[in-house]
Amino acid sequence: MIRLAHDPVSGTPDARPPRVLGVFAHPDDETVCAGGTLAKYASAGAEVSVVSLTRGGAGQIRDAAVATRATLCAVREGELDAAGKELGLTTVRCLDHPDGGLHRIDPGVLFELAAELLDEFDPDVVITFGPDGFSSHPDHVAVGAAVTAACFARRETSPVRLFHCHLPRSRMLLRDRLAGWVVELTTRFKGTKDFVRALSVFSRETTALGYAADFVSVEWFPAGSYLVEQGEEATSMYFLLSGEVEIRREGEDGQVRVVDRSGPGEFIGEAGIATGRPRNAHVVALDDVTSLTFLASEPITVDRHRDEPGPLLTRALASGDLIDARVSACIDVTDFVGAKIRATAAHRSQYPIDPAMFPESILREMFGVEYFVQVLPERELDTSLLREGSSARGE
Repeated sequence: MIRLAHDPVSGTPDARPPRVLGVFAHPDDETVCAGGTLAKYASAGAEVSVVSLTRGGAGQIRDAAVATRATLCAVREGELDAAGKELGLTTVRCLDHPDGGLHRIDPGVLFELAAELLDEFDPDVVITFGPDGFSSHPDHVAVGAAVTAACFARRETSPVRLFHCHLPRSRMLLRDRLAGWVVELTTRFKGTKDFVRALSVFSRETTALGYAADFVSVEWFPAGSYLVEQGEEATSMYFLLSGEVEIRREGEDGQVRVVDRSGPGEFIGEAGIATGRPRNAHVVALDDVTSLTFLASEPITVDRHRDEPGPLLTRALASGDLIDARVSACIDVTDFVGAKIRATAAHRSQYPIDPAMFPESILREMFGVEYFVQVLPERELDTSLLREGSSARGE
């Protein structure tokens, strides 16, 4: 894993455990944005606390068995507590400000709230959102601005190290990893109903957040239509959500024979992607079919960010991640990916997933590094382009 300078956490002069405070907008932000890092430093002995300014009452309900609109706030507060246990956090707290309305609160009020939290927890390190809000959510932007302003206000009397979470843009294709995994299995893969739901949530969220580069969509195919035609280039993979398909192989003599059938919970088209060969069979919908479809995206370039929020200056890493050029901390959390995934699953109303649903190798590749932009202490500008004592030729 790549490791950049400026590890967010270090020992304190008075030998007490370092204190880390994460301030976010909603329960689950802590896990999605920095779960591996929080777990890593908690494991190393730091006192790690998380405060969510809302109870998440405006969030989606992705598992109807877990919550209703009337119970969602209480459920999500409990989920934050459960996630905190998975991450090893010292303290978790939900405040009761309006979910979806933080950006409408007077910035001065949010600033005072953030200042009070800093006074109470007296942290050495603060983690929050940057100006892009990690995912452009207006609540995230408002929280990040208030916490950042409060940290700047106390830098002369009680300085902290302030870090903004950074959202990577990965070139990793989830469909390729899933295809390789399914092809390597000794028995044919057949996912349960829970797996079908979990894969749909997991894949669309991870690609939306940039952990993978696929385009993921839900497609509908009427009975009698082709999902795949024999001989075409393997550029997409399908995971059947409903309906059945027939696998038909066409011989050189033009004769077509049925070789197999597939239904909900099964992957279609993975062999071509895994081997790099054209499709070796037709796939035809026997009845109306719905699928989760994974399409490869075009390579990510700086120009593609012109229509996206956030800075344009980026750099590509060997891992394939495209990161903000200001990123100053790259934390290897490989050993804590399991804790991050279990904490994610603890937020079941939002992520009804099984922590063991994917191979560890895929999860480590996707979530094994977390990035941050150091905001405080501010770095001094270099006033010279040449090292002291060097000549104009740089010798």
